Amino acid sequence: MRSTQEMPTAPGAELTEQSVPPVTAEVPRNASADRAAVRAFRPRRVVPSVITAFLMLVIGGLVAAEVISALLGDPLRLVPYDRISGWASSTPWSDPSVLMGALVPALLGLLLVLLALIPGRPRFIPVRTGDKDLIIGMRPKGFAHALTHAAEEVPGIDHARVKLLGRTAHVRADSFLHDTTGLADAVRQAVTARIATLGPVRDHPVRVKLREKGERS
Repeated sequence: MRSTQEMPTAPGAELTEQSVPPVTAEVPRNASADRAAVRAFRPRRVVPSVITAFLMLVIGGLVAAEVISALLGDPLRLVPYDRISGWASSTPWSDPSVLMGALVPALLGLLLVLLALIPGRPRFIPVRTGDKDLIIGMRPKGFAHALTHAAEEVPGIDHARVKLLGRTAHVRADSFLHDTTGLADAVRQAVTARIATLGPVRDHPVRVKLREKGERS
């Protein structure tokens, strides 16, 4: 039986690095467990599904109403199919209106398929556990806070902020030092080490933008 654990568990609580299971960096990679975690936290494409279901419901209801009313001898004729049939029989396939009439529904269908296939923004970041029956997720906000704390622990950094854009961690750090040689690399290494400790299933590249004391307004 699969158990899914989402952190934080308390309503309104925010995840910090103290809330994360320790020593996750030593958890060995397990391909099946990683896939299970990614699937568990994959966002559902609700809007495309609702739109598709609604369109099929409307079209199906319209067809059913026309067929049933025609069988009863009193067709509703909600759709002017006599006129449409006459136009279709007298219009060649090469006519631009026919091509556009076929192209528009095809493009709409392709758009719905793409919206269903392209993953949305996940609500949790899956964490590696090595067990496909134990699934843990971190809130992106708590993950970013943990990385921010790691950046601010670097000597010479007095303030930092981490934003997640996709799977890339963008670090913006302020330093009170005049000479910041090698400081950006130190921040990158500290944040990368904290990511390894947290143990997310997917890799998160780190980019650092360092502002020196003289650059601040």
